[in-house]
Amino acid sequence: MRRYVAAIITATVCWIPLSMQSTQAIYCYPGDPPAVYQACLNYNQGIGQQVNNQQQLMNIQNKIADTQGRINAIYALISSLNAQIAAQQKLIAQTQVAIDELNRQIRFTDASLTRLHAVMSVRGELLNQRLRYVDDHGSVNYVELILTANTFNDLMNRMVGTQQVAASDRKLLDELGVERAQFDATSAVLSNQRNQVNALLQQQLAAEADLEKNKETQKAALAYAAQLENQLVVQWRQVEAQRAAIDAQVAQLQLKYEAAARAAGGGTGAFEWPEPACGFGCISQGYGCVTFYLEMYDPSCPYPHRKHTGVDIAAPYHSPIVAADTGVIYFYPGSIGYGNMIMMIHGNGYSTVYGHLAGYAGGLSSGQIVARGDLIGYEGSTGWSTGPHLHFEIRVANYPRNPCIWLGC
Repeated sequence: MRRYVAAIITATVCWIPLSMQSTQAIYCYPGDPPAVYQACLNYNQGIGQQVNNQQQLMNIQNKIADTQGRINAIYALISSLNAQIAAQQKLIAQTQVAIDELNRQIRFTDASLTRLHAVMSVRGELLNQRLRYVDDHGSVNYVELILTANTFNDLMNRMVGTQQVAASDRKLLDELGVERAQFDATSAVLSNQRNQVNALLQQQLAAEADLEKNKETQKAALAYAAQLENQLVVQWRQVEAQRAAIDAQVAQLQLKYEAAARAAGGGTGAFEWPEPACGFGCISQGYGCVTFYLEMYDPSCPYPHRKHTGVDIAAPYHSPIVAADTGVIYFYPGSIGYGNMIMMIHGNGYSTVYGHLAGYAGGLSSGQIVARGDLIGYEGSTGWSTGPHLHFEIRVANYPRNPCIWLGC
């Protein structure tokens, strides 16, 4: 009974225009085949997430003030939507397979019913003929059989024949009863199969409607992401221009200070951890592909093709920063991306970067030789930073590499 009530409710919901519908759960009947029942459960489990997607998009648009925070959130939502849409498409395909299989079973069951009906019709006609004969001639008169028999053998033959006719009638009735029961059971199977198909079709329609809603949310999220990216283009171009200028200058510094740094003992390829107060456990972000739009462009990374070029070490504010290797120090105060930054030339193509510093160690100046392990600055949160941390890079031939290759983090 619950199943039919649920079917009426679902049919009423399907009649309402899609633009006016809210997502509805549907009743899942445990007696359905496992694939049918699981498809229904999967649909109901996905309803909350589908509603949450729309709410997330509204929150991103209305409650996150920072552009980069919005774009990070929108990328996460898009990634989640992509996964959900793929799962919904898979569920719809699985449900269609179940519907096709049930339709195949219905055809076989229908054919069995047709055969049973034909056999019952034949047996029913035979029974009708016997009943009409009995109605026309009356039941067997055993006294008449005895009185009209010519011999004892004739009497016995008549009695045996009468018993055989009666036995045949009983067999005909019994077989007709069995066939009727089989027909009723097969009819019940057919009705159940058709109910299952109807339930699956309702689930299929509901899942397809929710898939379209997710696609609409995905489309809106992609459009909003494009809008946010346009807002970041100017900022990113400024950062890229400064990054290119610093890289060009570093290339010149390497030519200028290479020999001096090497002579001082730098460029061996051995590096010290730059933040003695906080070890590997303080790494808040590693080297590699990220979604932060203002990072360095790298086409090998997935969209938006950005790469974090070092490791972020999040220690307490103003923690001491030391030189990872001996070399020539060079200061870049107030850079756009890394704020107060230090570049060190170590020789043999090696250089290191220290970004987001609160300030520099006293008594130092650009072009000075600094020994490995000497204090050079203090952790801060200058430039594009959401909290105190040190951005640390190791570069080879002026290209950032993963610092953990040398540090073992």
